[in-house]
Amino acid sequence: MKKEYIDRLTTIVGSENISTEPLELEVYSRDPTIVRGMAEAVVWPTDPEQISKMMIFANDTKVPVYPRGAGSSLSGGPVPTKPGIVLSLERMNKIIDIDVDNLQFLAEAGVSIREINDALKSHNLFIPPDPASEVACTIGGCVANNAGGIHAVKYGTFEDWVLSLEVVLPTGEIINTGSKTSKSVSGYNLKGILTGSEGTLAIITKVRAKITAMPETRMITTAYFNTPEDAGRASFKIMVQGLNPAAIELLDKTTMNTISQYLKMEFPPSGAMLIIEFDGARNDVDMRMNKAEQICKDEGVIEVKVSQTEEESEKLWSARKKAFQSLAILGKTSILIEDITVPISKVPEMLRRIHEISKKHDTIVPTFGHVGDGNLHPHVLYNEDNQEEYDKAMAATDEIFKTAIELGGTISGEHGVGVLKRKFFPLEHDPKETELMKKVKQLFDPNNILNPNKIFPEDA
Repeated sequence: MKKEYIDRLTTIVGSENISTEPLELEVYSRDPTIVRGMAEAVVWPTDPEQISKMMIFANDTKVPVYPRGAGSSLSGGPVPTKPGIVLSLERMNKIIDIDVDNLQFLAEAGVSIREINDALKSHNLFIPPDPASEVACTIGGCVANNAGGIHAVKYGTFEDWVLSLEVVLPTGEIINTGSKTSKSVSGYNLKGILTGSEGTLAIITKVRAKITAMPETRMITTAYFNTPEDAGRASFKIMVQGLNPAAIELLDKTTMNTISQYLKMEFPPSGAMLIIEFDGARNDVDMRMNKAEQICKDEGVIEVKVSQTEEESEKLWSARKKAFQSLAILGKTSILIEDITVPISKVPEMLRRIHEISKKHDTIVPTFGHVGDGNLHPHVLYNEDNQEEYDKAMAATDEIFKTAIELGGTISGEHGVGVLKRKFFPLEHDPKETELMKKVKQLFDPNNILNPNKIFPEDA
């Protein structure tokens, strides 16, 4: 990047909030996926006015800007696909207000979900969406990707909790959109358009979101099955019986084995497990859990075990949230992390087809995910220096996406399209719909300088 550009950025954010050090550029040019880029500068603004000035500068110079929260994206979303500026929101990390009376909070974009829930705990309140990366992932990043998580099956994704947003537009204007009220149909729903836009339409700087009371009690049970399809059928029947679980998570045999080795945990011999959680009033939770256990028995469950303590429950959720990290045990250098979602009635078939695709292409595909709402995470593993393994992994990935669409599903339930899923976008969206989306992008970002080369395949 030209020295005069660095000087202008330094004037805007201060010398302590900009870096061109090669190691930092390398770190901020990637996320946990295989996608790699190269930033020319990393900046850490501390207020919306600095971001506004940066975006005006970027429009003048046509230098791309890539917003970034914690960098925990699983789609290549924040990776700089062209030389440009990575704009990190990490230092905008204050919780501004907790409004207990109106069950809402206001926070800067760089606050982590864990920090928010820790602050809410003393009020016996929480914000329910909880991605596995909650310790790190930021509220701004979660809203930008409309993240979900383990409890989305009952509580929904972040779009169900956002009340209003402060954002900086690609052209530099600062706007507020939304309301403090839980209902508002005054004008177009701009916060709805911005939620899930993957940092391509605006930079989120503040989020006002709803919160709710902690449930009186919660109960967790694990159910072990011979096959993932059996577990998928049990999950489907629990959902259609109206038992309203707070979570239903599936782990296949490969994932269970890696977690067992990684965390020194023992599971009964089985082909898949469900982790089922109910929350609410104690008597109601007991009744719903008993019905769920009976459904599992009807579907040939091998063993059902109810967690007896809070510590035991937390250990299970911690293990589930470390499923991704545990896959390192398998010794592969690269992972294609998928995020397909299918109608819940199609979950057993999708699980069966993933197993068949894995065998067909001789590729390891550990699968886990939020089976209660049909959101599955097959992870296609390979060694990047082995061309044959790479080709097999790509072929398996293609077939998994096509199968999900064939079954009436989507290519992404919560991770976003980013870079990794661009080529599959036309499987789900016809040209007219895509063209309309592009017009929205052009309206917000006429110079295409905010997180370019994301979502749409022809921008690859």
